[in-house]
Amino acid sequence: MNKIIFFFILLCSVHFFGLHYRLGGVVYDIIDFSYFSLAFLIVGKYLTGRNPSYIPSGDFIFAKPMVYFGFALIVSSLSGFFYHDQNPLLTILAMRYFLYFLIFFCLLSLGYSKEYIVKTVIVFAVFYMVVFTIQLLVFPTAIVPLGHTDTFDRGFLRLRLEGVGFITLTAFYSLNRYMETKRKIFIILYLTCFTFVFILGFRTLLATFLFSSLLLVFWYERTVVKKLLMLGVVLILAMIASQIGAIYEYLESIFDKSNEQYEQGLDYIRYLAFDFLFVDVNVDLGSLIFGNGMPFEGTDYGNYVLGVGAKNLGYISADLGLIGFAFNYGVIGVVAFLNIYRIAIFTKLPKDSIYLNVFFIYLVISSFTTSEIYRSGMFGVQMLGLYLVVVTCFEMKKVGGVKKVYIGT
Repeated sequence: MNKIIFFFILLCSVHFFGLHYRLGGVVYDIIDFSYFSLAFLIVGKYLTGRNPSYIPSGDFIFAKPMVYFGFALIVSSLSGFFYHDQNPLLTILAMRYFLYFLIFFCLLSLGYSKEYIVKTVIVFAVFYMVVFTIQLLVFPTAIVPLGHTDTFDRGFLRLRLEGVGFITLTAFYSLNRYMETKRKIFIILYLTCFTFVFILGFRTLLATFLFSSLLLVFWYERTVVKKLLMLGVVLILAMIASQIGAIYEYLESIFDKSNEQYEQGLDYIRYLAFDFLFVDVNVDLGSLIFGNGMPFEGTDYGNYVLGVGAKNLGYISADLGLIGFAFNYGVIGVVAFLNIYRIAIFTKLPKDSIYLNVFFIYLVISSFTTSEIYRSGMFGVQMLGLYLVVVTCFEMKKVGGVKKVYIGT
């Protein structure tokens, strides 16, 4: 029964890959609140001692940083009230998606093995591929939310389907396993995941995905000779791939798009969004440090930021990545948020788990100009990744693999 509930919770974290779309918008909220009920129940059992974790609380290396981050979110809601007169309870309701962090504590309570979690990640990656492929084939008929996507852009659908994190985590895991075992099944799985990252058509994600993959290979190989050999192989494959028609046209379109945005200068949409949020809306240094609060549609503040800014002018904070995150949750919120990923990135893991460090590096570097690290549907897979880090560290500690397996919180 616990595994069924766990599976349901993960489906909620990606809102059933958007397949609720035809049932109406209210189903989105029902999914969220169904998850909240189950998550609070599981965490409540743990806190009351009825479902203790097999990992000692002293090894919950992300627990305190998450509490600090939660405190920063509350501060931002109070700041939103002080600066924009938005009810703190409405602000908290607007940022309720952060409650998907509770999946981490649910996992600690449920105590699943690393192997089971990895298999679950792969299964959800396959689900994502199937749903994306079906939507691709039946387009323009919508089976999931298409947002503003009404046509193919540069040959790609550019669909923001929730759950892409399962694809990237599976890809890095597969590449790591291939480096370790040289089994072809893993490189095939990696290339399959890469294909879906490619057909998404987002430049930043593709560039950071390839960079992170190369980083994983260099991190895994210890000798300079092997590193240079792998670099040579990658460069040769890249040159060959760039001559393939579809890839060449895609790279050419990327160059043209980048050049067009450069020529726009201060008229580029991201510059305009920054100016709107940090000049027109942000009040002073205090609101920058503590945050303006997540806007709630229906309040004066929410109607201005989400109505006038986002809907009418196209100025969306998420398009500014972590800078946009700072607008909502302040510099304090950014520091507390990134501290969680700092630990995940710099935790010393064995060679067979390097993919976890790389996954969180990928999330951080891809989020300087996008909201990938805090996009809807990303927190569930991130919590799986953090849980895998904790379990790996605990197992290393048990066998005496290292004296200190993680950087202090």
